[in-house]
Amino acid sequence: ELGSLKQLNDISLQHNKLTGEIPQSLGHLEKLRKLYLSYNNFSGTIPVKLADIANLEILDIQNNSLSGTVPSGMPLSLFHCNKIRLFLCIRARSN
Repeated sequence: ELGSLKQLNDISLQHNKLTGEIPQSLGHLEKLRKLYLSYNNFSGTIPVKLADIANLEILDIQNNSLSGTVPSGMPLSLFHCNKIRLFLCIRARSN
């Protein structure tokens, strides 16, 4: 499981047709700086546990099937740190 690989700095999994939710366990990767998950088919919301990654500089989750908003208190928000590059493309699902 990716969440147990504590020394990871960068994860690049874009364009892999991955499905399901983004794993909460990624929040355990304290040294992670870059997380590229774009162009997959992830669903659900952005995991709140990603807010625990203090060194995260890039979160690229564009072109997935995510819903909801950026979790409150998430340090990746441009409101908290303007040096963070946050790529989001969250599509609202129609009912």
